[in-house]
Amino acid sequence: MKKISIFLFALAGTCATAFAQVDRSKYPEPGPAPQINIGDPVTFTLDNGLKVFVVENHKLPRVTYSLMIDRDPILEGDKAGLTSLAGDMLMGGTTTRSKEELDEAIDRIGARINATSTSASASSLKKYNGQLLELFADVLFNPAFPQPELDKLKKQLISSLAAAKDDPNSIVGVVRNAAMYGKDHPYGETETEKTVQNLAVADFKNYYNTYFKPNVAYLAIVGDITVTEAKQLISTYFTDWQKGEVPKHEWFVPQSPQGNRIVLVNRPASAQSVINVGYPLALKPNNPDVIAVNVVSRVLGGGSSGRLFLNLREDKGYTYGAYGGITPDELVARLNASASVRNSVTDSATGEFIHELNRIGKKTITQEELDLAKAALAGSFGRSLEDPSTIARFAINTELQQLPKDYYKNYLKNMDSLTLTQVNDMAAKYVRGDNLQITIVGKTDDFADRMSAFGKVQFYTTTGDPEVIINGGEDQ
Repeated sequence: MKKISIFLFALAGTCATAFAQVDRSKYPEPGPAPQINIGDPVTFTLDNGLKVFVVENHKLPRVTYSLMIDRDPILEGDKAGLTSLAGDMLMGGTTTRSKEELDEAIDRIGARINATSTSASASSLKKYNGQLLELFADVLFNPAFPQPELDKLKKQLISSLAAAKDDPNSIVGVVRNAAMYGKDHPYGETETEKTVQNLAVADFKNYYNTYFKPNVAYLAIVGDITVTEAKQLISTYFTDWQKGEVPKHEWFVPQSPQGNRIVLVNRPASAQSVINVGYPLALKPNNPDVIAVNVVSRVLGGGSSGRLFLNLREDKGYTYGAYGGITPDELVARLNASASVRNSVTDSATGEFIHELNRIGKKTITQEELDLAKAALAGSFGRSLEDPSTIARFAINTELQQLPKDYYKNYLKNMDSLTLTQVNDMAAKYVRGDNLQITIVGKTDDFADRMSAFGKVQFYTTTGDPEVIINGGEDQ
C-alpha cells in the first residue's frame, strides 16, 4: 500500500510538472505541411481537339467524368437568363430519350449526370462505366431542347426572380454588379422577367451550336479506370464530336472609382442593412501572388477568426457575421466584403469595414494570424481532395491556366513556406481602404444623411439603375 501511495504521488507530481510546462494561452506550433498525394494526369488529345486528362485512383470502384467548355464571357442582353437555363435544357431530354426516360436510366444505375452552360459531369460505379458513357454522350451530343421543358424552366426562373426582389442579399448583388461593371458587361447584367420571357428554343440551339465544340473543351476522368480503358471509351463516344470555330469576346476591365462611391438602395421594409464593400482589381488565377493573397483573405474575412468577424460581431455586436476576401479571375478579380447590420449602425459598420481594410493594408498581420490562416486553409484544401471533381478541376486548371505541373502537389508546401513579411507585402499590394464601391440595401431614411462622410452618395433602384446624386463628401 505504501508503494502504491508513493507511485501515485510521483505520478501526480509528474503530471503537474507536465501541465505546468504547457502554456494554454498560446497556440501550438504548426507542424510541417502534409504530403499531398495527387496522381499525375495522363493526357491525350483527340483529332477533334478534345483534351483528355486521366487520373487513376483505384481506392473506390467509381469513375467521374468532368467536362469543361472554355469560352469567353458573353453578354446575353435581352436574352439574359440563357446561360442560367442552358444546363437544365441539356438535361431536359435527348433525341432518343424523353426527360423522364433519361432520369430513369440514370437512376437505374445509381449514376449522377449534371450540366451547366459551360460544364457537364457524370459519375457512377465502375461496373456501369459503359452505360454511363452512353447516357453522358446522349446528353452531350443529342439534346432535344424540348419546348415544354423550356416553358417549365422559364416559369421556375421567373418565380425565383420574383422571390429575389424581396431578398436584400440578392438585391445588393444585382446593384453592386451593375454599378461596378455596368449593364453592358457580362459581369454586370442581370436576368429579369422580361429577358427570361424572351427566351426561345432557337436561342439554346444557337448557343449550343456556337460554343459547344471539342476544340475548346477539356475532359478530366478520375477514378477506378486505366488509361487504356479511358482511351477506348473516349474514342468510342467522343470522336464524332465535330470541331468548329468559336467566337472570341473581349471586354473592358472596370476600374475602381476615384474616391469612395456610396451606392444606396432604399428598402423601407428592411430592419437591417446589407453592406457590400469592394473594388475590381487585376489578379489572374495563375498569378504567383494567389497563394499569399488567399492567406491574406483568410486573415481579413475568412471565418470566425477573420478580422471583420472579430470586429463587427465579437467586438461591436453589429452583426451575426462579417466576411470578405479577394477572388482571382481571368478577366477581372474583385475584393468583396459584406455583412448585415441594424439600420441604426449602418454608418458605424461602414466605417469599421474601411478601418479593417486600411489596417490590413498597412502590413499589420501577426504571426499568430498567419499560423491560424495557414492551418485553416490547409484543412479545407485537404478535405477538398476527397471529392473527385476537385482532382478533375485541378487537372484542367493546370492546363488551362498554364500552372506549373506540380502546382497543386506543392500547394501546401508553398503556402507553408510563406513568411510574415511576404504575406504582409501582399496585403499592402492588394488591399486598401479607399477608392471603394460601398453598396448598401436598407431603410435609407435611417442612415443616408450620414453616409456622405465616406464619399459620394448615389441612389440606385433595386434593378441596378442609378437615380440621383444627393451630395458628395470629399473623395476618400
